[in-house]
Amino acid sequence: MDFATGFLYANGDSLLYRGVVWDSRFTVVGDAYRVDSVSPGPLYGLPKSPRYFVGNDNGTVGGAFTNDGLLMTTTRVLTEAWFGQNEYYGYGGGADQVTVHALQGSTVIGSVTLDLPDDALGEPEVMRKMDTSSFLSLTGITGYRIDRRTQGLYADNWVADNFVFQSAVPEAATAWLWLCGLAALRWRPRSA
Repeated sequence: MDFATGFLYANGDSLLYRGVVWDSRFTVVGDAYRVDSVSPGPLYGLPKSPRYFVGNDNGTVGGAFTNDGLLMTTTRVLTEAWFGQNEYYGYGGGADQVTVHALQGSTVIGSVTLDLPDDALGEPEVMRKMDTSSFLSLTGITGYRIDRRTQGLYADNWVADNFVFQSAVPEAATAWLWLCGLAALRWRPRSA
């Protein structure tokens, strides 16, 4: 991996970012990694929001792809993310499908899949929204794993941006106890 584009390098030697521990194999891409900084030319992928996004590139060791199954460790609920094919160097399309799995430990408790069309041959693709709000109905989430479907050699990669997380909704029993506690505080006798 090119250390200059690794997550630890981009995040001040920490894998913790916005309440999520990110797999060190994520590649971070931003203004410093423009292919052509004069025009400016195409980005290595097209970000949804300005400037920075992540991908699963730089994962080949001895000809074998190693950056599959990237992990995000958090108890927060992922409600949205944007993904696109990472098509670069003229090698054809990147991964044409990604799946985000909600995990409880190492057990998959929910999954959402998004197809990634190849709209502009030989060029980075525009990102598409993955609606993961179905994860709100799950309890006990401890993280997420991102898998991809490859199209062949030099076509393994995706880019992603705008991960939206929110605090987990408390379980019904916990919420009920919390409401009962508030009610008890409100209706307690007042001293003179």
